[in-house]
Amino acid sequence: MIAKLPYLKQWDVTPCKIELSTEFGEDGGPEITATWEGLVNFSEKVRRVQDADGQWAQLSGVIHVKGDILPGEIFEDGTATVEGYGAKRILSYTRPRNPDGSVNHTRIELI
Repeated sequence: MIAKLPYLKQWDVTPCKIELSTEFGEDGGPEITATWEGLVNFSEKVRRVQDADGQWAQLSGVIHVKGDILPGEIFEDGTATVEGYGAKRILSYTRPRNPDGSVNHTRIELI
């Protein structure tokens, strides 16, 4: 039997609303395809990172959410509104996996 990695739900204390986009709408802007609301583990983390286009951006925070917030989908863009910090744009995300192949948590980097 393969065990799952632990994720402490007690660390999720900050209310957050995440809006994800996977495609562009008729007006050319991103179309919101999913909205998720709940408690997250938010860390203010300021550092410089390089995005997919090679441009440098200043990372302003990291969100960890238990499980997969948009199962089976690859999202292009989105925003996260963390209580007390306002709306921030999503730069990238990762989905670390358990040894059995299931998603342990979603890690979202914000700028």
